[in-house]
Amino acid sequence: MRIRKALLQSTMLVGVVGATYLSVRDAKAGEPVFAPNYAAVDGVNGKVAGLGGTLGHMGYYGSRGSLSVPLNGPYGVQFDGTLASLGGRAYGKVGAHLFWRNPAMGLLGVYADYARWNQFGGVNVAHVAGEGEYYWGRFTLQVIAGVELGNTVSGPLYYNVQPATLFRNGFVAAYATDYDVKTRFFDQVSLKYYWTDNWDTYIGHRYLGGEHALALGSEAALPIGLGGGRLASAFVEGRIGSGEYQGVWGGLKFYFGQADKTLIRRHREDDPPGVDDGFGAVNNVDKDVLKAVAVILCGECQGGGD
Repeated sequence: MRIRKALLQSTMLVGVVGATYLSVRDAKAGEPVFAPNYAAVDGVNGKVAGLGGTLGHMGYYGSRGSLSVPLNGPYGVQFDGTLASLGGRAYGKVGAHLFWRNPAMGLLGVYADYARWNQFGGVNVAHVAGEGEYYWGRFTLQVIAGVELGNTVSGPLYYNVQPATLFRNGFVAAYATDYDVKTRFFDQVSLKYYWTDNWDTYIGHRYLGGEHALALGSEAALPIGLGGGRLASAFVEGRIGSGEYQGVWGGLKFYFGQADKTLIRRHREDDPPGVDDGFGAVNNVDKDVLKAVAVILCGECQGGGD
């Protein structure tokens, strides 16, 4: 039921974004046109976003931002940051990209980030990876893959059992490892298609915290004439996967750059994407410990005739 509900929510939100975009004046159908240069980043630019929704069956809301800076010729660097509330606790992340890019061909680079979720004293998650993009007409293939690592924290386990049952079976309190961020492979893969120069949708695969998920999303520029190198857009993202790897969130994003340009040009001339926020921490709950305690409790209850 949870997977079905998440799928319905994702489909509904993607539809809303698509319907909103129908009113947007856009470039005529055809191949996108890019600036006649091969700089990795078209001048200093940035973006900020406000978002809200659910992540791992918990409330998730906050803001994200990025700043991209050109280096020498086809090289660029970008810095990412997130401040949010996840499950009622503070969540923050910083990240950086160093990359080579040809806006008419693709991108190659390295990526690293560090995130901290204020749960049980602090769940820390980091990623070190290679990243790449390939541009083919209106299609963009995006891949980030590498190593995920972090710490181990413990907290109290709360059972859905009456206190009398705990005392009768010799349980007063129990502690166990709740979040264990193992060193392992991770990936984030997206195949994106631009229906117009100002509207895209994507489908992809995510493997974070040892869990797989289907990713769905869309972004559409809004019909607001901001000018001065600025652009506003609406976006929605969703995950449908195993365990706690469920979520739907959306919001508004504002781009700041050197010149007015379409969404596809901003994505290919300005800023690359980072790793999804939050799931690297949430997915690392130690399920083996939770299952073991559940089996012990169930066995004790059965032995006591309950």
